[in-house]
Amino acid sequence: MPESPDVDLEAIKTRAMKIAEEAGAIGQMQTKIEPIAFGLKAVLILAMYDVDGADFDGIAQKMGEIEGVQSAEVAKMDLALG
Repeated sequence: MPESPDVDLEAIKTRAMKIAEEAGAIGQMQTKIEPIAFGLKAVLILAMYDVDGADFDGIAQKMGEIEGVQSAEVAKMDLALG
C-alpha cells in the first residue's frame, strides 16, 4: 500500500519486481495496479516461487522498505499441482 496518492507507482512497481526476481521468482511475473479508496492505488506483484526455501515474509518486508510504501504483505499463496 502506498503512503499517499501522490507516490510514483511505476517506481514502486519497478523496485518490487526487482526484489521479487532477486528472491527467486520463477517464470514470468505480472503486475497490477488496483484502486483502493480515496485515490490510493495498490501495486500487486504476481510471482511464482518454489516453496522450498522461499522466504515470503522476508520478501514482503523488503517490499515494505521501498520508498513511498506504507505496507506490504503476501496477499495470496496457492500451491501448483501437477
